Amino acid sequence: MKRILVLMAILVLGSLSAHANSLPPVKRVEMRAEGLYVNGKPFFPIGIGWAGHWHYSMPEASAMGFNMVVTHGLRTNPASFRMDIEDAWANGMYSACSIGNDVWKDVELLEKIILDCRDHPGLLVWELVDEPNHPNNPYRYPPEQLKPTYDLVKRLDPGRPVWLNLAVGRLKDHQDYAHVADIHSDNTYPVPVASVTSVAKYSDSVIKGSGKLGWMWIQMCPLRDPPNNRHPTITEVRCMTYMAAAHAISGVLYFSFHYMGEKDDHWTWWVTDDPAECAQWADLTAELKLLTPYLVTPQVPGELKAESMEGSETPATELHLSLRQTESGYFLIAVNGATSPIKARFTLPVPESGFAPQAAVRSENRLVTVTDGVFEDAFAPLEVHLYELPYSIEDAPDRNTIDWPRWQRRPRR
Repeated sequence: MKRILVLMAILVLGSLSAHANSLPPVKRVEMRAEGLYVNGKPFFPIGIGWAGHWHYSMPEASAMGFNMVVTHGLRTNPASFRMDIEDAWANGMYSACSIGNDVWKDVELLEKIILDCRDHPGLLVWELVDEPNHPNNPYRYPPEQLKPTYDLVKRLDPGRPVWLNLAVGRLKDHQDYAHVADIHSDNTYPVPVASVTSVAKYSDSVIKGSGKLGWMWIQMCPLRDPPNNRHPTITEVRCMTYMAAAHAISGVLYFSFHYMGEKDDHWTWWVTDDPAECAQWADLTAELKLLTPYLVTPQVPGELKAESMEGSETPATELHLSLRQTESGYFLIAVNGATSPIKARFTLPVPESGFAPQAAVRSENRLVTVTDGVFEDAFAPLEVHLYELPYSIEDAPDRNTIDWPRWQRRPRR
């Protein structure tokens, strides 16, 4: 049976690879308040870790819809850094090129790598040391130690951002390291022993602590010993992903494509380890790409209210909300972070033009009625709803022509 499932996953990935979109060459990278722009267009990184060319898994990662991969290269072979970037680019993904693993300590080596790679069309950002703040008291690599490296990278390649990932989700840590990176991230992997709401707390630390653009590592594989070592479900992953976005995160990375086996003595390939779950990822990544104009856009000023309705098992305060604004309407991200259902009534700030009488719930093939900026809806545990609220009926999407992701199609309520 397992062999059949593996074969099915391979067939699915094979059929998807032909439809992978090619990314444009990186000519200009801008960091705006709402997110990253590549060549003047919004870009929402959907990244993957541990998919290096030595694992021969770049094609599979690309087929699943990831648009960025963390590449490493080999310290003993400086030319391999450009080779890794080229491998990512050839498979339709940008590279977040890591100069960790003590590469950053060797100034001559680092300069050689940057000069060799900086003109590559697939290079998006440079990554400094992973988790330099862990453990605390003292920091493993204090920010003062990283500042010369940051300055060197910016001098040799001023047009590309420098990204730094911290650990533990401490606000003070992101404050301390704010001056040695242009983009901050953090990582929390709660499944199955803790609440997924840790993603919200960590995201807030990234944004409020650094004052910079923020990304977040999201769990996609087991990270603990048996019996607490299951994969997150796609529902949990989608919840954590949009929870991060609701807390102003403008890019996500998933950990990881490869991970250690149960006895920590071999690497397990995530695709073949859980092919049924793997087959659902192409729809999640496709959804994130479709929604990039909404995910990289300013928040709406004004008050947004969510109130619990009669019969709700959980208060509406458990919802994580973010209201965005586009030329044609509002976009509301609503995430139930609780493991129990919620029934809620939403009250939105009404623009001068008003709203169309119905809003589309993206990826669910259904509509909700909007009256004077008020609508109601129900949430299953950990469920995400994405509302597209047009200003007028002319701006409303045609639900019959939208290419809804397959696994998320639901009957009309």
